[in-house]
Amino acid sequence: MTKPDPVLTFLNTRPVEQAEALSQSVREKGHQVLACPTLKICPRSLPQQAGVTLSTFDKVFFISQNAVKQFVDMWQSAYQTHPVFAEKTECFAIGQSTYNAMKALDWPVAKVHSNQYVTEALLQSEVLQNLTDQQCLIVKGKGGRPTLAEGLIAAGATVTEWAVYERVPADFCDAQWQVFRSARHPVLLISSLDAWYGLEKMLKNSGYGSKNDQAWLFLQDVIVFSDRIKHALQQQEWQGRLFVVPQQSNAGILTALEQISIER
Repeated sequence: MTKPDPVLTFLNTRPVEQAEALSQSVREKGHQVLACPTLKICPRSLPQQAGVTLSTFDKVFFISQNAVKQFVDMWQSAYQTHPVFAEKTECFAIGQSTYNAMKALDWPVAKVHSNQYVTEALLQSEVLQNLTDQQCLIVKGKGGRPTLAEGLIAAGATVTEWAVYERVPADFCDAQWQVFRSARHPVLLISSLDAWYGLEKMLKNSGYGSKNDQAWLFLQDVIVFSDRIKHALQQQEWQGRLFVVPQQSNAGILTALEQISIER
């Protein structure tokens, strides 16, 4: 049996708030980690009547782990207590990490199959097929795809969105990028299209956006969070290997890294 290669150089592009636990886990597997967040998380604010209106929703959807964290932080700041959901309310998570964060808070989060943490798959679940007269809340970052809201509305729901944070470009990690660029086996992480677009912009603005630089980058192994990201990179003519995580979590990233190590 082929042994995993312990000399991968992993560029952790996750925001600072989510990066450290992942970096530690990757190091424990014997790999080099370079912290290079492409985005940073900036909190926004809750609606003025959030304390009253939360109890009116039948279903609440959290788009990300960041959405959970920012929602809790803002709620505690505004009301000096943890958010409490009405007995009728059922919560849903987009992404395994989001689900884990919600379970840790003992929220009434629906358990779905591992392949249903992606928006499109979740919308196909039986419980979301007929939402007539249902009030649904989506807790999310500013912007993002309209897919979830459109799907819920198509099923008959009335949808409200609370954007509790926004992702803005981070400062470029020049020193880390130079190490990554010279590594024997670099591996890039792309957890969202926004993160990818942020990295592209940073590279172009920092002197690493030439055709030769792009040609080198597009030959590297990359771990992505969804088939949608994979297809977007393929449309840009990415030539390197693309590994989709089996689940959107640190554990899923580690599984993909192990696969890269073995299949090198």
